[in-house]
Amino acid sequence: HIVFGVGDPQAALMFIGEAPGYDEDRLGEPFVGLAGKRLTQWINLLGMTREQVYIANVLKCRPPGNRDPEPDEVERCSPFLRAQIRAIAPKVIVCLGRYAGILLLGKPADITLREMRSRSWTYVDPTGAHVASLHVTYHPSYVIRREKELAPGQRNPADDTVMSDLQQAIHKIRVASTGPQNS
Repeated sequence: HIVFGVGDPQAALMFIGEAPGYDEDRLGEPFVGLAGKRLTQWINLLGMTREQVYIANVLKCRPPGNRDPEPDEVERCSPFLRAQIRAIAPKVIVCLGRYAGILLLGKPADITLREMRSRSWTYVDPTGAHVASLHVTYHPSYVIRREKELAPGQRNPADDTVMSDLQQAIHKIRVASTGPQNS
């Protein structure tokens, strides 16, 4: 099934993941499984709701066997994603995972997520029709997998890392809304 996107069509904040998973494919909505629940928790911790943001994926259909996106699939789907970004015109884009970051930053496939996160980038649409602040952070599925490696009750450092990244993104929205003099 096609899983296009969901949320506020005028959102200041847009989240972009890699591809739909099983639950997303079944329901036709991005981030509705366990990863979606975690993303919703993060959004709520930012003082927002899912209805106030826009959520999409690089791929619009689930890859067979839930494998990583192939370069030709990313290439075929990227015009749709870029059109979504132009239509929503977010002030800030948060890439959830490496594949979204590589595509929107135009980076080589061997760049690590660690090299992309912890900083603010600028997304410039290839047509020049839109510019936004861009941040890359861990995909919720990665954070959930990391929790399984921790001792019971131990705080997940990956969760804290994502929240730090998201706080930077929210700061960019506030600066864009109020102007640099109030930052």
